[in-house]
Parts: sequence; C-alpha cells; structure tokens
Amino acid sequence: MTHTAYKDGDEYSFEWPADQTLLDALLAADVPANYSCQQGQCGACQCSLEGGDSHMLVNHVLSDYDIRDGETLACQTIRDQEGPYTVTYWF
Repeated sequence: MTHTAYKDGDEYSFEWPADQTLLDALLAADVPANYSCQQGQCGACQCSLEGGDSHMLVNHVLSDYDIRDGETLACQTIRDQEGPYTVTYWF
C-alpha cells in the first residue's frame, strides 16, 4: 500500500513495511525527513500522522496532548494497521 508524506509544500509517496519504523520507510523512499538522534530523545523527527493505528517504541519528548493531537516521532513509530497513512512535517 502506498502512503503519502508532505514536507515543505512537496508531496511524496512511500511504502511502509510493518516491521520498519516510519523514519526508515521515509528515508528508503528518499523522502527528506527530519531526524537526528534516532532514539526518541531529541524530537527532530516529530511529525503529524493520520490514517491508522500506530505506536511508538520509545518517547522521551512528546506530551500526552501531542500524541492525542496526532503527533509522533518518526524514528520510533511502527504501524499497527495497513493504512493508508498521511505524514506531515510542519517544520
């Protein structure tokens, strides 16, 4: 299934295997995703995620409010459903 990512006004398509983090899937598709530590500690990969259930392996950055609002850390996010998902980087 193809998913969609938006960054800096551009639209990208990507595949997201169930065993990969969102960040790994984005980078494999050459989406210019923001990231730094890849350990869920810095928040550089924070993005908005819509379209299905997912979970974070580790989260030392986002508040419960952020998570309820659809924010996630791409480096720690694993999808729980097929989707399709939409990812938006706001900054």
